Amino acid sequence: MHSVLFINGQSKVIADIFFEKTPEGFDGSWKPFQLSHEEKAGLVRNVEFLVLHPAEISGSLLREARSLRLVQLLTAGYDKVDLAAAAELGIPVATNGGANAWGVAEQTVALLLALYRRLIQCDRSVREGKWRKAISGFDTFEVAEKTVGLIGVGNVGRKVAKRLKAFETRILYHDIVPAPDIEKDLGARRVSLDELLRESDILSIHVPLLRNTRNLVGERELSLMKPTAVLLNTSRGEIVDEAALVAALKEKRIAGAGLDVYHQEPISPENPLLKLENVILTPHTAGHTYEGWFRRSRFAWENIQRVASGQNPLSLARPEEG
Repeated sequence: MHSVLFINGQSKVIADIFFEKTPEGFDGSWKPFQLSHEEKAGLVRNVEFLVLHPAEISGSLLREARSLRLVQLLTAGYDKVDLAAAAELGIPVATNGGANAWGVAEQTVALLLALYRRLIQCDRSVREGKWRKAISGFDTFEVAEKTVGLIGVGNVGRKVAKRLKAFETRILYHDIVPAPDIEKDLGARRVSLDELLRESDILSIHVPLLRNTRNLVGERELSLMKPTAVLLNTSRGEIVDEAALVAALKEKRIAGAGLDVYHQEPISPENPLLKLENVILTPHTAGHTYEGWFRRSRFAWENIQRVASGQNPLSLARPEEG
């Protein structure tokens, strides 16, 4: 019998969804993320498969494991996993294989529409009995015919491109790897980061947090953007220099931002973003959808079974070189 441990920081309902599809030959247990290091060390010591949500594990905890064959994340991000230690120990780490991409892509579009149509202000205006006082008729906008700039066209970026193309937009993208499929299907064009920033009406970020993506969009990059442009970030907060973004928003050097991620999470009550009207904020929930939990669980079990049968896991997260 193969042992599977699920350490989960969310509701136990997610663990129930995960274990509902336990294949024959596997024995699973659930434990909450909010345990001490010592408690977790005792749990991981003899398990074969460790499933994590959130994706956070230290090298010292990995070194406690004696039989671990796979760390399977239910997330796309892996920046809080000690991949160097995992590689040293020969323990593969796998992401969710894009299982949350549908949800993140849809929330990206939702943030854009909320910004363009001032939906939060309109809702507040109706509730307060002010009817149309929230808008002038000249401060809401259409997505049609805008230029969308995507930083990263992996699982999420591709889905955002497809959805926003349906709004009759022009698609530009910046990625280290060409994406001939979206070039052919969507008429997308690969450009330099600077050209993307200058040309985009809508800038959307979809890259992992790595050494070379931390503060990828800073003061210089924001200065290249149009004053009418909006920035969307459903990836990781540290990819954007938050202080530089606040300054650009305050000074109206860009028109607005839709953010699901931040440098500090939960966001500090003192964060100046909370006082800005030209920002839509959500609590790092873009990938949290009912359907997504089933998709994540299905992928995780498929990967676990691959490793149990002697195959290599899919969607491996690899440590950075250098």
